[in-house]
Amino acid sequence: VKHKPTAEGQEVLDKLGVPASLGERMLLQARKPNVTAELPDILRAEEFLRFDPSLYDLRGEARALLSRAGPSVGFGDFEEENAELEQFRAKEAVFSSFKYEKRWRQCILEDVSFLACYARLLEEVVCPFLRAKVDQAGPVSFYCQYPPTLRLQPGPSERPRRLHRDAEFGHQDGEVNFWMPLSDYSLTQTTLWVESEPNLGDFHPLDIDVGTIAMFHGTLIRHYAPGNPTSHLRVSMDFRVGIGHFFDPDWKLEGLQHYHGRRVIELA
Repeated sequence: VKHKPTAEGQEVLDKLGVPASLGERMLLQARKPNVTAELPDILRAEEFLRFDPSLYDLRGEARALLSRAGPSVGFGDFEEENAELEQFRAKEAVFSSFKYEKRWRQCILEDVSFLACYARLLEEVVCPFLRAKVDQAGPVSFYCQYPPTLRLQPGPSERPRRLHRDAEFGHQDGEVNFWMPLSDYSLTQTTLWVESEPNLGDFHPLDIDVGTIAMFHGTLIRHYAPGNPTSHLRVSMDFRVGIGHFFDPDWKLEGLQHYHGRRVIELA
């Protein structure tokens, strides 16, 4: 099926400043999510929230997962038994191959301990943080990506994660992105770059380390990850949360190869 944009749609693509992906072309002809209100500005703004990594040790969980799954599935291995997370020797394909991404996603789905730690972070840190920003009487539902995306970026390499916005992957205006490093920024020297407003082009790095989560409206805000110039593995986790009546849980961008699962958390 060929997706030819309308004149208005082509203007949208031109503003993106990157070659139009299939997802972007599909989006122009897709029906809109059925919502009763637009996401307010307070939930579109870039913001940072902090947590105690000793209580939510996702870095340790990621290391344990790599130690178990890396050799058995073929992602790579640790040269020494007590090596730090950044010392995992990962194949380049874990960053660039969709086949490897699917296998890695399955490893995460099967890791009960990792998912339990992630669920507690959602329930005790992320969703209460969002609930305080929603001016609504009564309970609010949060549609949380489950499982999260755990990204591995080996180096040294010049290969980037291309510039994009998450709308092309079927994410709605009523969702917000959360991105958090699990590796030491001072070692990898690599992080996510984002713009401050849609199509503004003022890209800046998220200069944060373990224990901080960046929130931004990645559905429309373009972002990318440059190549990792070091021999240390960069590891990060990201997920999206749809918020209350700003989000349509029944909407999908038809034709995509992959849709994220969700877990619903309701807070009064």
